[in-house]
Amino acid sequence: MQNLDKRISALEQASPGNIGPIFIHFVGLDTKDSEIERIEKGNQEWQRQPGDTEQELKDRAKREVIPPLAGCSTVFLCY
Repeated sequence: MQNLDKRISALEQASPGNIGPIFIHFVGLDTKDSEIERIEKGNQEWQRQPGDTEQELKDRAKREVIPPLAGCSTVFLCY
């Protein structure tokens, strides 16, 4: 039993923490090369401002959400 406890402990310590946010970009056949203009998460929404890059929009969304619990990730829907 002691060996099993050691193995479980080693696995728990090796498990990854938060894997970072996940951005899912929805595109259609005619919009496959389009850039992200809007991001949603639950009832929150971020619009791309004039002069913003996609990365700036993503960074703003990441800053404004509550961090996820340990072992979880935040999922953003992009349009």
